[in-house]
Amino acid sequence: MSLRPPEIPGFTFVDMVGEGGFADVFRYQQELPTRQVAIKVLRSGSDRGALALFRAEANVMAQLSNHPSIVPIYQAGVSSDGRAFLVMEFCPPPHVAQRFRVSPLGVDEVLDIGVKIASAVETAHRAGILHRDIKPHNILTSTFGVPLLTDFGIASVVGEAGASGQGLSIPWSPPEVLSADSHDVRSDVYSLAATLYSLLAGHAPFERRDASNENAELMRRIERGQLSPLRRPDVPASLVEVLRRGMATDIEKRQVSAMVLGRQLQDVQIELRQSPTRLEVMDASPSALVEEHPNDARTLVRPVSVIIPAAVEQRSGPLQPALDEQTRTPGTGPHPTGGTSGRTGPRRTDTPRRGLAGRIAVGVVAALVLGGIGWAVLAGGGDEEDPRGGTLRGEKPADPAEPFDLPEAPVVSKTGKGAKWTFRWKAADPRAGDEFKVRITGDGVKQSAPEYISETSRTMTIERDDTVCVQVSLLREGSQPSPPSQQVCAVGQ
Repeated sequence: MSLRPPEIPGFTFVDMVGEGGFADVFRYQQELPTRQVAIKVLRSGSDRGALALFRAEANVMAQLSNHPSIVPIYQAGVSSDGRAFLVMEFCPPPHVAQRFRVSPLGVDEVLDIGVKIASAVETAHRAGILHRDIKPHNILTSTFGVPLLTDFGIASVVGEAGASGQGLSIPWSPPEVLSADSHDVRSDVYSLAATLYSLLAGHAPFERRDASNENAELMRRIERGQLSPLRRPDVPASLVEVLRRGMATDIEKRQVSAMVLGRQLQDVQIELRQSPTRLEVMDASPSALVEEHPNDARTLVRPVSVIIPAAVEQRSGPLQPALDEQTRTPGTGPHPTGGTSGRTGPRRTDTPRRGLAGRIAVGVVAALVLGGIGWAVLAGGGDEEDPRGGTLRGEKPADPAEPFDLPEAPVVSKTGKGAKWTFRWKAADPRAGDEFKVRITGDGVKQSAPEYISETSRTMTIERDDTVCVQVSLLREGSQPSPPSQQVCAVGQ
């Protein structure tokens, strides 16, 4: 149940735009300057630490919100009754989250949206901010039809609460965040690719009309990479390949940055004989003001000075793998934005990690402050029924996922000698139907793709001086995957 709109000096309430699990959005009339604005309001108060971080992150995003593909943030604060709020540009519907369920978007439009949103995501990454909740519902459309990325809330306030699942939009989430935190920019790359795939397919990448689409089933398919086929003859194979690579279950196989994904989408535009949409990036990384950027007809990088508040500075910054000279594949040389190894922006070196309970608490605060009420919140609501007659998730705002009992990681052991070794694993609380995700790595194996099996042991022959390592996660129906076990290794003798 939503609360009444707060009284905010300088703003007059007009009407309610939408509501989600933990926040409401209202339309207000700003008195000076006179304009319509959308104000997202927390439904209840937050502790001082969360509000301080909210303010700090809002300051960073406000400095970046003059990017042409980020929703402008005009003001942030706390009302007299203790509820945090954000004042943003009011974007009237329809938006892509309303449209793609009715009819999948055209290839040309999806490519244009993809390049523009990739530039927004890259801009946030270079300022040290991960989005963590990219999905169709968080791409609004301006009065002039420009796609705008919104809802940096989970990224801004949670910091490292991703694994709690409290603010997670599962249909577009990469497998690594279902069981653990991720500070890697390639997790956002996954969600952006999944979002673009959705716009082409008319549904989320792992949803099916002939099967259950409950959270547990979706997570199982995401873990296995069981992508629903895209049956559209007008979609070129090169675009499908780019998006499939972006949604690789192995994070190392994805594009190393949103910039790289955007450039590959431009390549598809050129293949289709379209003028490529320009990648416009605002670079707020520490070395941006002294580095020369290789701008060309397809890419424009503008160094900008951004004041990073201490509350943001102390968080761990995004992990950004280094790129090669063509910014297309992983490399070992200097990062294009300066430095040698891929981290840029604010970071933390000595702050302890939170336990699961702490993550859940902070995740709730994050969702309260900014997160995940989706297109109906800022877009002005919509039809309560699936316009295509199906039962797929995502027609309504994607509220934070209900928490699951997180299984304990399996215990892995090894026995053997010489060249014969047996690895065994078991769940702390074995149940019928348990399955295991087993990843075998090392110089003694030819491939490292995970296997999904019900067996609890594997005997292997390991050549002399070769190393084989085993790591196992538990997959249980109705639950998130467990964290991975400790890696256990054996050396052939």
